[in-house]
Amino acid sequence: MSTGPRPVKLPSGPLQSDHVRLVPFDLDRHAPELRDMAERSGERLATWPFYNPPGDWITPWTKTIRQRTEAGTLIPYAVLLPDGRFGGMTAYLNPNPDWRNVEVGMTIYAPEHQGGIVNPACKHLLLSHAFDAGAIRVYFHVDERNARSRAAVLKLGAREEGILRHNRILPDGHLRSTVVFSILAEEWPTVRDRLHRRLANGGRDA
Repeated sequence: MSTGPRPVKLPSGPLQSDHVRLVPFDLDRHAPELRDMAERSGERLATWPFYNPPGDWITPWTKTIRQRTEAGTLIPYAVLLPDGRFGGMTAYLNPNPDWRNVEVGMTIYAPEHQGGIVNPACKHLLLSHAFDAGAIRVYFHVDERNARSRAAVLKLGAREEGILRHNRILPDGHLRSTVVFSILAEEWPTVRDRLHRRLANGGRDA
C-alpha cells in the first residue's frame, strides 16, 4: 500500500561546502555582524523590504527574524566564509510540508562578497537540501525594482512565473510588486549541473 509522498523535513543544522558554511542564525551572536554589514551596504539595500533610513530599520528586521523563526515560518542561516568571517545571511521561508513547497530568500551578502562564488555556493546548498528533503518546488520572491537579484535568479536556471502587483506595502510606503520565480524537482538536475560548472569556475559562467 502506498504511503504517499514523503514529508519535507528541511535541515536546521549547519550546511557546508568547500566555499561556504551555513549555520543556524543566532541573533545574540550574529545580529551585530548583520547590522555592521547592512550599514556598510547603504544604498545597495534600497529595495530591501525592511530598508527605511534614516531611522533604525535594522532592529525591526532582527525582531522579525526572531518572531518568524519561533513561529516556524523562517529557517535562517548565517553565511560564513571558509576562514570563519561573516558573509551575510540567507533562509528558507514559508515551508509547506503538505504542498512540498518552500521559498529561498531573505538573502543578503556583504558588498565585498556580491557577484562572486558566495551566492551560487549558498544556493547550491539550500536547493540541494530542499530537493533531497522531498520538495517539489522551490521559489523566489524578488522586488520588481531589483534588477540585479532578478538576473541572479534567472542565472541559476529558475523560471519566471509572473508578477504579484502591489502585493506588499513597505515601511517607506512604497507599493511593492513582486516577481515570482521557481525551480521544480524535475528541473533541479539541470540547474544542479549548471551550478556545479559555475562553482568549478570560481562562481562565473563556465
